[in-house]
Amino acid sequence: MLTPLTKLKSSAKVAVVGGGVSGLCFTYFLSKLRPDVKVTLFESQNRTGGWIYSCATKDESGRPIMVEKGPRTLRGVSDGTVLIIDTLRDLGKEAVVQKIDKGCTADKKFLLDPSDKLVQVPDSLTTTLKFLLNPLGKGLIPGMLGEWFRKKSPHPGQDESVESIINRRFGNKGMSNNMISALLRGIYGDDVSLLSAKRTFRKIYYNELKHGSNTQAMIDNMREKSKSKKSEDSQRPLTGCLNDYVKAFGKNESNLLDLSNKLKRYPMLGLAGGLEKFPQVVRKALDKFDNVEIVTNEPVVQIVKHNANVKTIGLKVQSGDKYEGFDHLRLTITPSKIAKLLPKNEDSLSKLLDEIQSNTIILVNYYLPNKDVLDAGQHGFGYLVPKSNKNPGKLLGLIFDSVIERNFKPLFGVDSQNPNASKKYTKLTAMIGGDMLNEHGVPVVPSREVTISAVKDALNHHLGISNEDLEAGHWEFTVADRCLPRFHVGYDAWQEKTEKKFQETYGQTVSVGGMGFARSPGVPDVIVDSFNDALQLGK
Repeated sequence: MLTPLTKLKSSAKVAVVGGGVSGLCFTYFLSKLRPDVKVTLFESQNRTGGWIYSCATKDESGRPIMVEKGPRTLRGVSDGTVLIIDTLRDLGKEAVVQKIDKGCTADKKFLLDPSDKLVQVPDSLTTTLKFLLNPLGKGLIPGMLGEWFRKKSPHPGQDESVESIINRRFGNKGMSNNMISALLRGIYGDDVSLLSAKRTFRKIYYNELKHGSNTQAMIDNMREKSKSKKSEDSQRPLTGCLNDYVKAFGKNESNLLDLSNKLKRYPMLGLAGGLEKFPQVVRKALDKFDNVEIVTNEPVVQIVKHNANVKTIGLKVQSGDKYEGFDHLRLTITPSKIAKLLPKNEDSLSKLLDEIQSNTIILVNYYLPNKDVLDAGQHGFGYLVPKSNKNPGKLLGLIFDSVIERNFKPLFGVDSQNPNASKKYTKLTAMIGGDMLNEHGVPVVPSREVTISAVKDALNHHLGISNEDLEAGHWEFTVADRCLPRFHVGYDAWQEKTEKKFQETYGQTVSVGGMGFARSPGVPDVIVDSFNDALQLGK
């Protein structure tokens, strides 16, 4: 949270609403920090893990397969990823951690150009030249060359859309319509003209605020790196979250620093068996904790606020049962879902929370055994679709799961043979919708048949996959209903105002986390947020 939290009293009772990775990790960190605190976690579904879902299913022949219906990889450079991998090590599950080597096939990424051709995101002189000669590269060179000379915002410190700051800094619409729109569709499922620059494009926003331009920021950063190289200590000490983590849990600083530096060498990490292995491992650990209770398949329907003289809070669940006497309540569900739990006399807070709409993402998985239908030149992580593409199927992007799986290698220990490396099969995940599904702020979801038909058309048109192969494959259809908060212009100010309103209404008895209140909706960022707030409450 942006606003500080205070330490829990001895033998306090804490409720956590939401059993996704945010709620699980908050519970895990807090219960380890404070074994005296009793934590009860409530999850509306019959499983924990939230939107991280590595689904075990069967293909048309009855053979078992796993398809990802949510996130599947982690950024190696993130502090949150260090916390995840170190937690897996603590729980004896480091063998499941997989790496993608920099420059390997799965590290290649593509964009879909206006003529529906895949164009590789530049990673060499050759690919850079090809990209610049494509319509996707329009305005890139003059935009970058002139960025240093362009004026700062006439309203420094004021939020604006990503599209606005990119167009202003680079002097044309080429970058926002192409590279940037595709990137942010892949992360947030939303439009660059609506997304907050301060929230979702922090580096560009603060570079201008602090340095005047991104070019000047690059020059200043290069100078800083040059100075640090001349210093005797070539390895910088752990900072921020990781430094706090070392102190909180008595970790070996050198070992964690080595792990952090090791992870930064890899653009992506994954887990054998799917990313859901992480929340599953944490859940199994929590099941053994004496101070943790997990209540599943029991939606919370109301927060029960007592009078000012009683400094505890209660919860009512769908079955009608009430849970009383909590000294602290942690909410990790989306803002609009939190609003539905509030007492009727808290209209002003409900209205604030209801200001944040959420995007719905449709996931379509395709699996074909015994055949790789992707051309060798198409092998990569996948592709994203920018605004400059007509995109009748409302496609956000496509992930080439089989390519990623074949390129995974163990992070720890001796490199053993990847069982998928020599297998011939095709596994793809299409991401559809986001803001493109919204009509008057409400997502309108097409049927399974209509959606899969549109994906088949895209795979045939974009990748050249034959109708015969498409019809022979196994298909999965999943609607992640309102899963991503919409980070509109002014979101940071909204969050600060909302958190202050929570503290005015509930004092220190309520805190908020999850995707709507973490720094970013990415899994590592949500983990960092969970640790930071658990530390404030537990230290």
